[in-house]
Amino acid sequence: MEYQNNYPVVIVHGLMGWGEQDLVDKTFPHFGLTKEKDLCKHLREQGIEVYRPSLGPVNSGWDRACVLWAYLFGGRVDYGKVHSEKYGHARFGREYPGVLKDLGQDGPHKKINIFGHSFGGPSIKEITALFVYGSEEERAGTDPDDLSPLFAGGHAGLVHTITTLSGVNNGTTLASFLGNPGMTFMTYYMLVLNSVLATTPAMKYYNFMTQQWGLMPEVEEIHGWKFQTPWSHLDAIKAYNKNKTLDAVTHEMKVEVVQELVNPHQLPQPDIYYFAQRADGTVDDGKGGRKPSYDDMCGLCWSAGWMTAKCHPKKLAKYGVFNDPNWKRCDGFVNLPGQSAPFNAQSEDADYDTEFKPGIWYNMPVERGDHVIWVGWRKTKEEYFAMFDRMIDLYRRLPDGDSVK
Repeated sequence: MEYQNNYPVVIVHGLMGWGEQDLVDKTFPHFGLTKEKDLCKHLREQGIEVYRPSLGPVNSGWDRACVLWAYLFGGRVDYGKVHSEKYGHARFGREYPGVLKDLGQDGPHKKINIFGHSFGGPSIKEITALFVYGSEEERAGTDPDDLSPLFAGGHAGLVHTITTLSGVNNGTTLASFLGNPGMTFMTYYMLVLNSVLATTPAMKYYNFMTQQWGLMPEVEEIHGWKFQTPWSHLDAIKAYNKNKTLDAVTHEMKVEVVQELVNPHQLPQPDIYYFAQRADGTVDDGKGGRKPSYDDMCGLCWSAGWMTAKCHPKKLAKYGVFNDPNWKRCDGFVNLPGQSAPFNAQSEDADYDTEFKPGIWYNMPVERGDHVIWVGWRKTKEEYFAMFDRMIDLYRRLPDGDSVK
């Protein structure tokens, strides 16, 4: 089949990730990890337009979606009047020039192919849901003249494909096991680090993008090394951590939160092709369970994998965790069913010879490896590029979803 399109590619990072606006990306590109394996450079050399935005390592799915809208279309980030009042942070963020202002118009920018790694998975599902439906809460609580176009909705047809790369599509038992105390502890120390470095050039290299919480200034306003005390922004950290479900990245990865609060409004669209790329680095433990394989996982994934594979709270029984042995399989951080198609969506297992249709989630063949193979870990340049070349080659051959009967 001949190519049907050459739509731009947008790649979204996950928790603690970074993008092209962070100076660290110049030396350690997030997708590739080395200059030699820079995925975006490789794709651009193939004639593909690629964008890799910085959305903040600890921002929630909603806040990331708001930043991504401004990044794509230009303008000031608007987190929403109702949302910002509800969760306790500023409504507006920085200004963006817009990299795809003509997105949605006939031509090469009619649609985008959007990828999301790890927490980037639910993030790209969130932006797509807002594209189409907007926010009823924001429309009801905001003067029409003051409403962001994002929350107005009605922007269907902008996305050609959605691909999650070990995406937290159904949650991870690791987050549920650690629970509110564990996830709050984790974010507390991440934000304390942010607070200490908030007014230093370190934020130019790795921008936490927590300006809406009052934790740091815009990086353009940072001059010289001015370290702050760990408790200098304690009120802002407490404001972030009071949220135990939404608008707090670590809590948004719990199985119960994803199933009850996230997936119900992130519904598949009939004109978008959906792909769940998955990984598993576990082996049989000889006792009816699974254990992480050090041969297939980096040290961090291997360490976390023991909890992800084996520590499943009883409260998750209602979500089928104890009925499906695949929950014992994981990439270190996310269980295999957690990476798969959302449970509330129509889905099929597939390979690259499948006849794909829009509106259906496809669970692609499981890759052997851990959570970070998607950013190039333990992959040769040839292996790493081949994974994405195969995906994008397929997407360029798929007809627009809205033209398929």
